[in-house]
Amino acid sequence: MQVEIEGHKAYVHTEKDIDPNLESIILIPGAGMDHRIAKMFDYNSISKKHNLLSIDFPGHGFTPGPALTSIEAQTDFCIKLLKKLNIGHPIVAGHSMGGLVALKLSLLIAVKQTILINTSYPLAVGELLLDHAKGNLDQASEFFTKYGVFNIPEAEIKSKGFGVMGSGFYGRSKGTIKSPYGTKNIESDPEKEIRLYPLKKIFNQTYKEILSIDLKACSPFRITEDEINNLSKIHFIYGGKDKLARFNPECDLLKNIDIDKKVHIMPETGHFPFFERPVEFNSLIRKVINL
Repeated sequence: MQVEIEGHKAYVHTEKDIDPNLESIILIPGAGMDHRIAKMFDYNSISKKHNLLSIDFPGHGFTPGPALTSIEAQTDFCIKLLKKLNIGHPIVAGHSMGGLVALKLSLLIAVKQTILINTSYPLAVGELLLDHAKGNLDQASEFFTKYGVFNIPEAEIKSKGFGVMGSGFYGRSKGTIKSPYGTKNIESDPEKEIRLYPLKKIFNQTYKEILSIDLKACSPFRITEDEINNLSKIHFIYGGKDKLARFNPECDLLKNIDIDKKVHIMPETGHFPFFERPVEFNSLIRKVINL
């Protein structure tokens, strides 16, 4: 659905009309991604008791406009959106960068629960990744999947050549290729590329600079010590093999948290659990929100 906020159109994805009698789960995508991550959730398992909504920030998905350059600005955008939709006391879940937004949001509005998925704090972004993300979404998604994906799900491959599942415009199966999103290298495993395509396509945005802008917003974000001390009703989900956002028991956010009860580590899983192990991930989400 399109929602107007102060003369600006914002897109919110939901599988059904919002039921004011149900609790709402707000899903906030990670850097460079959009509402399409919600399509990897088992919507039917939670739809009887919850509305599930996923937000497109400006410049992402179906929300037009220049990208917001800070976590604080993205949080303010969410607050205005929830107010417009008349949604109060939601469950807020954020992946990676979206986890930082969810964290800040939970400090500014009343939430029932906060779920940080594969989110480090502070979330430092290396120069190598920033270089890859600068105007080349294909190179950036290559980096993300190389270091972020541990378990690649099986996919039905309908032909031996590269070019199924919407990626036929590449037109070749090996070497350097050009696309609307930059350049990439396909060396010897086009089948692997096809299996990764459902994830990689979520990074494809209208503006090539989107991912770079999002990543630059992550590193400077901080909350105060008082805010950390007041954190409550918060859960953490990590991939046990995640190289981009590793579980750190010394993280400031965890100092007042019962790690045994509030931290959930998915073994043999990288940075994208909803893609790598959707069945186990959805089961864990249901457990966390007590379904």
